[in-house]
Amino acid sequence: MLRTLFGELAPRRVVPSDPPPTSPAALHDSGHGQPVLQDRRASVRGVRDGATDVVVDASPAAAMRAHFAATRADLDHAGAMITLLDPSGLWAAQVIHALSDAANQPVERVALRERGTLRTLAVIERTVVPRHQSTPLKVYHADIRATGLEQEEIANALAEGSHLTAVVIGAMQPHAVMALLRSMLAATRQPEWRCPWLVFLLPPGSSGLRQRILDQDWPSSVRVAAMAESLTSASSVWNTVLTAWEAAAAGPVASSTDSSGNTDMAPLLHQHAVDRALGLVSRTEGLLACGLVNLACGDLIASDSRNGSQATLATMAAAMCAAHQAHVANAGPGSPPPDELLVTAGANQALLRTLPAAGALVGMVAILDRQQANLALLRFRMLEAEKHLA
Repeated sequence: MLRTLFGELAPRRVVPSDPPPTSPAALHDSGHGQPVLQDRRASVRGVRDGATDVVVDASPAAAMRAHFAATRADLDHAGAMITLLDPSGLWAAQVIHALSDAANQPVERVALRERGTLRTLAVIERTVVPRHQSTPLKVYHADIRATGLEQEEIANALAEGSHLTAVVIGAMQPHAVMALLRSMLAATRQPEWRCPWLVFLLPPGSSGLRQRILDQDWPSSVRVAAMAESLTSASSVWNTVLTAWEAAAAGPVASSTDSSGNTDMAPLLHQHAVDRALGLVSRTEGLLACGLVNLACGDLIASDSRNGSQATLATMAAAMCAAHQAHVANAGPGSPPPDELLVTAGANQALLRTLPAAGALVGMVAILDRQQANLALLRFRMLEAEKHLA
């Protein structure tokens, strides 16, 4: 029943003139000779308002998990998949439809209905993003109408088999955010969970919430990131998700891990090269603190500070990276990212410079005394530091 939703996109089957009442006009997986889901407690009733109705007697989450166990047990060989979880319902549906319009791809819908009452439990939408020299990227979203534990189960079942799950926090109330966080933490500890990346999209100024998310006791097999963004449109939401996806797909991650096992989405850097780079920049006149930063999430990878400037450096790094990501999102696809950002705040200046030779997600941030700063020398030494990190 769910092969329409979770299978590879392909032309629809030709439906016989006298099909049985429960036979769906469904997409099929090319190269698969047998149905991928054998749960006979569910049947397809037909298409209504552009959605295929799937009527279930038992748990829809159990049927989804059974399908994933058969088709996505090995994520290394499964199709690339992103799940958008949007409890407030503000952005995910808009992202799906915007991607559909931009890529000229259909939006496929499956409505999960309870057999006894025919009430809608969830409407799951999918579209596909074509990619040059790579397999298409399938993007899913579930508009969940069920409540309580059933709501969580449907959302978790969809996220479990993804390569990346993006959770849009948006303008949720604090108690709702904590309830969601507890639910996600419990879900990632279940044996069914196979999604390696969990990314939280937070509103600007959420440094406290971000740290609280990262401080949770996440399983070591799940890499967690939290990105504070100004989510003003479907394109800005998607660009943020795409930034996380590209970081996740970049390969090995940095070995910097905190006590809870969280890792940051940054390329692997050699400690000797990092020490040389920071040592070179730290000798600049007027410099108070400097560090390498993960442009995707704003975390410091390594730093060198004096006069108790470490906390200020961490705060400024997060803010500068958020500004960098906002610029990239607003510029649109195909536009080059800014080479650097310079901010003046009172007696200090902060400079963020990208280091492409060190990796697409690595930048260097520095805080300087405005009266003594030598920006020309600092820029030169950052370029030299980049050579050590290449």
